[in-house]
Amino acid sequence: MNKHKDTKEQQSLTHEQVSDYLQNTPGFYNQYPELLETLQVTETGGGVVSLTLRQLKLLREKNLKLQSQLDNLLEIARANDALFGNMQRLTTDLMEARCVEDIFATLDDTLREYFNADFFTLRIVDEGRSEFPISEVLWNKESPELEPFVRLFESGKIKCGHPTHAQAVALFKDKADDVQSTALIPIKVAGQNGLLAIGSRDTERFHPTMGVLFLSNLGELVAKRLASLQPV
Repeated sequence: MNKHKDTKEQQSLTHEQVSDYLQNTPGFYNQYPELLETLQVTETGGGVVSLTLRQLKLLREKNLKLQSQLDNLLEIARANDALFGNMQRLTTDLMEARCVEDIFATLDDTLREYFNADFFTLRIVDEGRSEFPISEVLWNKESPELEPFVRLFESGKIKCGHPTHAQAVALFKDKADDVQSTALIPIKVAGQNGLLAIGSRDTERFHPTMGVLFLSNLGELVAKRLASLQPV
């Protein structure tokens, strides 16, 4: 009678109970090592292997995944290291600039060579009291060219991605159709709104999910250097 009862209880065990027991009893297979050789697991492809071989396969797959993650982290670290070095060079060059024209020449050369940018431009909103050596940099506050950037100036946040046609024309004129992605960086030059725009022919060069720390530092650096050389 007792034997029949024990058999019935064993048959009533659920898969979840067995799983919970094994998870809560990690030393179970140490007490019954022979089970590791006799237990069999069905593979996805239909074959049958021992539990030990299945564990080895899972460990290999886990190691491959971890290795891939490590490789990605190393790649990111290398890219960040290169970016840091390029930023240092740009900072040094901007500090050595003796005039506004030098700043523009430095940005044009450095952004192309080190940051894979095809175009760049800079605009400052003229509040009626500005003087600037490069006249096309100034935007009159009543200019219709400002309209596509009103929200950008209001938010003060960097925007990356595909520009609208109006934005591309306002910034890059006859090259607008070549610009497939942009980084639009709002800046303040001596208290006045400004915009540093970097463009690329590559649609994926600047995208909405990319990090903007470098772009933020670049905008701040350019704004302060401009203000120091040409107060507006």
